Amino acid sequence: MSKYKINYFFEKEFSVSRPIEVESISEAIQDAKDQEGMIEFTGDDGVFYRFDTKDIKLVTITEA
Repeated sequence: MSKYKINYFFEKEFSVSRPIEVESISEAIQDAKDQEGMIEFTGDDGVFYRFDTKDIKLVTITEA
């Protein structure tokens, strides 16, 4: 398993990163595509995040 971060960018230079563990970058991309509606997760920093995908301006995926 490899670790990746899906980075969600919003307006005003605000972003949130969601850590995931998948086999490949292809699976990370598919995970990002499958997210629709509300996203909820606890980040590496222990902070709980909840937001609507309609507010996202840009999504990137990086290897963690």
